[in-house]
Amino acid sequence: MLVACVLLSLVALVLPASLRSTIAGGLRGSIVVPLAALQERAEVSRRAILAYDASLRIADSVRLRASQTDVVSAENERLRQLLGLGAALTWGFVPAEALHGRGLGDDYTMTLTAGRNDGVVPFSPVVAPEGLVGMIETVDASTSIAIVWPHPDFRVSAMSADGTAFGIVYPHLGAGATRFLLELRGVAFRSALRPGTLIVSAGLGGVYPRGIPVGTVVSELRTAEGWARNYLLRPAVRLVDVTTVMVVQPRRAKEGVAAVWQTAVDSALRMVVGAGDSLAKRRADSLATAERARFDSLQALRPRADSLQAAKPRADSVQPRKPRADSLRAVKPSAAAAVAPAARPRPTP
Repeated sequence: MLVACVLLSLVALVLPASLRSTIAGGLRGSIVVPLAALQERAEVSRRAILAYDASLRIADSVRLRASQTDVVSAENERLRQLLGLGAALTWGFVPAEALHGRGLGDDYTMTLTAGRNDGVVPFSPVVAPEGLVGMIETVDASTSIAIVWPHPDFRVSAMSADGTAFGIVYPHLGAGATRFLLELRGVAFRSALRPGTLIVSAGLGGVYPRGIPVGTVVSELRTAEGWARNYLLRPAVRLVDVTTVMVVQPRRAKEGVAAVWQTAVDSALRMVVGAGDSLAKRRADSLATAERARFDSLQALRPRADSLQAAKPRADSVQPRKPRADSLRAVKPSAAAAVAPAARPRPTP
């Protein structure tokens, strides 16, 4: 096949120009047409593949930017909350970045980028905008180690937000997902707590000041003790979200920090109440609109009073017409005149 093509090409080279043009035109109109069509389709397919790859790259870049935007937005929101916490504390705190380890036991501790040179001392509370994180255990010159609430040695005296129930919060040493919950032990039997009740630090013991959110009640734990109640708590702080914390210094802890989180709780309650009021108002408006529409439809179906009066026959048209008094008087003299000639006697001749 190759030899035949070479021979044909040599023959075409020695042919006259006019004959070569005629043969080339015939080939282009017969044999080359399907080959050109195949080349065109191949080119279209190549462009489509390139366009698809470009669209995939654009979509991947858009998704990557969107994910980065979500992460950046979450970090910005976290920083705003920290700034709000710092503004509420006003003084007596040390900000630090929280470094999460990957080794054995690092689920119970956290390394902070602030140490003795920054004013951090052992047994200082570590807090976040959501509430209590843990306590400083060891301090170095520029770093410190804090135990967090899942640590087996973590303890904090706590109470309900309204001050009706007191107890001590321990880590819940359960299995599975419940391992990362808390327990409120030693609550008086007469003090029953409902799910969702906020538990805050009670300020007893001299380490944690009063009013720091610790968690919320999930359910009551069944125990053999008949004189006290135990409750399962959901921690106020998710450790996986903690990237920056505040270390409260002892002098600031003695001054009290209850108003810091109480303001946040009150604002959250106001937001919830405002949302409930707006929903109730919207529901009342919708009910009023529906009632008004129903009343209007009933009014449209009800016949009008003037139409009923128009359809009712008039009383004067039903009653017979009485003769007028002047017509009676006019009739009486004529009757007398008609009778008088008949009663008069005839004269005799």
